[in-house]
Amino acid sequence: MNISKNKIIIFTRYNNKSASVRYRFLQYKNILESNNFTFRLSPLFDNKFFLNKVILNKLNFFSVFYSYIKRFIILLSIDKNSLVLIHLELFPYLPCFGERILNIRKIKTIIDLDDAIYLQYKDNKNYFVNFFLANKFSKMFKLDNIIFSGNEYNKKKSIELGSKKVYILPTVIPVKKYKKLSFLKKQDNFTIVWIGSPSTAIYLIEIYDALYELCNYHNIKLRLIGAGEISLPGIQYESFRWDESTEIKLISECHLGIMPLPNNNWAKGKCGFKLIQYMACRLPSIASPVGVNNDIIDHNINGYLANNKKEWEKHILDLKDDKLKFNKFSEEAYNKVLKKYSYESWNKFFLSTIINESKN
Repeated sequence: MNISKNKIIIFTRYNNKSASVRYRFLQYKNILESNNFTFRLSPLFDNKFFLNKVILNKLNFFSVFYSYIKRFIILLSIDKNSLVLIHLELFPYLPCFGERILNIRKIKTIIDLDDAIYLQYKDNKNYFVNFFLANKFSKMFKLDNIIFSGNEYNKKKSIELGSKKVYILPTVIPVKKYKKLSFLKKQDNFTIVWIGSPSTAIYLIEIYDALYELCNYHNIKLRLIGAGEISLPGIQYESFRWDESTEIKLISECHLGIMPLPNNNWAKGKCGFKLIQYMACRLPSIASPVGVNNDIIDHNINGYLANNKKEWEKHILDLKDDKLKFNKFSEEAYNKVLKKYSYESWNKFFLSTIINESKN
């Protein structure tokens, strides 16, 4: 295949308001275009839909129907010489007919997994969803596709479900973008920060008792970014709506990032992106020892892994009370991201993999 004619089209669920879209695809746009690829992002839903669905939990079914029809038309019009990247799946809550169409047309396809999406239908409580879609990803992964997996757990599960070629591609960040703001003046009170979406804010309940103790009896503040309407009775916290233009500043003003998770298979499939953001802002992190968290955090070096209320409280107070340890962890956290989870350390691998697969 002549690389000068390569086209790459990326099918995502959402547009650039989604962190996955920005950090797993859009940040590679320039390097792809400078290497003779034409880059096209094709989101299923626009930013208005994203804000209504993810932030406000409102769903417009007419918009869903229209978006599916539009995607199907685009799918049929793809040039056979294109390389297709699919974030998770083409048509949520439908069988994998879209992926089959690409397979039949022999269009090179890469499926990108930064979540344990293959569990979505298998564990679904709706009988009809479970009956018709439980094996969707098993069927999809057995097609002639390539997988980009955000972590080792998703790689292992993809292979178990039939994938034959899987590359590890963590969610990485442009460290240079974070560097200047990472030295912002901290809040006067020791401040814990959590960033995410309303759907994942429920994980804060996992450490509610520890947060209650810390915020009420140890002069610690809690800052939430993107959490929406979450109930944490008896805990005073400041809550900010997520915005790309302010997220780095809001994180950098804090002292410590947290990522509590339940110990289940869905959580094991997560890519730990919030930890990477905290660490790029020179914040030590404390997280549940679940999935990729165990790889990102080096316990007692750049953060802590906490199993229970006692450990959460102890580790947070350790970093609050020991300035030397806090400063050491902060630098270790930044250095870990710079070496292991930065765009600068992964962009060549991404580009070379795309070029090689487009030639095969």
